[in-house]
Amino acid sequence: MISKAEIKQIRSLNTKKGRDISNLILIEGTRLISQVLESKYDIVKVWTTEDFATKNSSLIKLLRGTSTNLISNQDLKKITATKNPSGIIGVLRPPIGGFNKVKQKIIILDSISDPGNLGTILRTANWFGVNNVMLSDDCVDPYNSKVVRSAMGAHFNMNIFYGNMFDYIKKLRDKNFEIIAADLNTNESIENLNISSNKWALLFGNEAHGLSKKLSNMAEHKVKISKIGKIESLNVSVACGIFLYHISNKSKH
Repeated sequence: MISKAEIKQIRSLNTKKGRDISNLILIEGTRLISQVLESKYDIVKVWTTEDFATKNSSLIKLLRGTSTNLISNQDLKKITATKNPSGIIGVLRPPIGGFNKVKQKIIILDSISDPGNLGTILRTANWFGVNNVMLSDDCVDPYNSKVVRSAMGAHFNMNIFYGNMFDYIKKLRDKNFEIIAADLNTNESIENLNISSNKWALLFGNEAHGLSKKLSNMAEHKVKISKIGKIESLNVSVACGIFLYHISNKSKH
């Protein structure tokens, strides 16, 4: 069974400080545990209730070789951030991401603050085959539990890292990447954008204020989604999906 010290340590992973100190993250649920088995993430330990283990014997078999332990429902509720725990949690050590792994298409996010938005952007990016995401220092933590749940396992297939956006955009330009800024203040539409290869970087800004002028000015292409209705703006994760659809169709050949 699990000790009080272990409960305290695992609970700390619900906070950014706890994750940063230990370099560990907490995930919960059958879907995420199953997906992480096929990833490069190191599974440190798994806890499951007896009832869950009985009903999910096939998953438990896949976890052979992983430190898997029983936990009571009462202790599980002390740890998890969800109201109705699924019966299984895992502690992982994520791989080290970084700029040196970027060979082609990348999304660069400046000051994204909402966990649901970041999670949906990661999920959408992964759907379109974009596996590199760089975050500014003030972005929401990509391993926030709400981000992880919203991303639906996208983390396990992606290179996610923080970086100095100005320095890295300059380096991307030196590597012949085309820099594309999502900018409401331009007259150019995403529909008219021409991209010649998969070497591109797509920039998105904060939900409320958009992309800073300084960052936007570093882009070769400033484009927006043409508006038909009267609403002022789109959610950043929705906009990201529309941008990726257009760019992916134009750059895949």
